Amino acid sequence: MSNDYRILVAIDLKIGSDRLLAEAQRYARAFDAIVDVIHVAALDPDFVGYIKSTDPEVQEQIDSEREPHAKALRTEHQKTQAFGATLRANGVRVDQSLTAQGPILETIFAHVSKLGSDLLILGSHHHNALYRLWYGDTATDAVKQAPCALLVVPM
Repeated sequence: MSNDYRILVAIDLKIGSDRLLAEAQRYARAFDAIVDVIHVAALDPDFVGYIKSTDPEVQEQIDSEREPHAKALRTEHQKTQAFGATLRANGVRVDQSLTAQGPILETIFAHVSKLGSDLLILGSHHHNALYRLWYGDTATDAVKQAPCALLVVPM
């Protein structure tokens, strides 16, 4: 493994991602770093795996239920790729732009370890206490468990 400084930017494709882009670009230039981009899509149990039926009507039903999920995932992946392409166009060394499915924080941390990231950049949306209580707060949880240096960007 090289001695290059690596930054993993975790994006959620919501409003404010442009601030993450700016910070990733700023830190990548400051550290002459390699940047990886990850978007973690919600795990959809109806989409995991592939079910094959010998009955064409049943197969058509299965495929028609899966197609909207597949289309949404492709769209999210294209947006993630575009995020990486924008960084590249601005002179940043981008290695990978990934879309993964799974539990958000666990998936991000797994990629931090897998890629050997030195810095994790993620955004924090300003939600009220009730929202955080009900849905949780990825940024707050990341601060408590981060396996590397962490930059939380307010969005």
